Amino acid sequence: MTRSNKETVLAFIDRINAHDVQGIIDLMADDYQFVNSSGDRFRDLEFMRQTWQAQFTDHPDFTIRVQRVIADDEGVAVFGWSEGTYSPDGVVREENHWEVPVAFLGLARDGKIVYWEVFSDTSIVFDIIKSRQAEVEK
Repeated sequence: MTRSNKETVLAFIDRINAHDVQGIIDLMADDYQFVNSSGDRFRDLEFMRQTWQAQFTDHPDFTIRVQRVIADDEGVAVFGWSEGTYSPDGVVREENHWEVPVAFLGLARDGKIVYWEVFSDTSIVFDIIKSRQAEVEK
């Protein structure tokens, strides 16, 4: 039995929160498309594998906290928070922790995610990354 679109989207988030890169990739359709909060579009599954691996390496405590889910026949909207700690050296420091409100639009077909779009102000995250990189360069 194929999952509903809502179940597929929630399973996708569950695999993200488990940092299960293979599980994330397994839930992506061959024609999967990702749109980040800047509006950039990505399609390549191998690129997505590398991107998720880097995300979990740089933010080892990354998680999505779901607060509200709205689903219809066409898509699933998820509202909540993303949080993590920028830790490229593997050391989790409180001053590098971030938390931002986020919304996602997920479209699924036959139990696979075909489209995933993120709506969030990630400037806080990039400010922390720039600050940390400036410290390392000193």
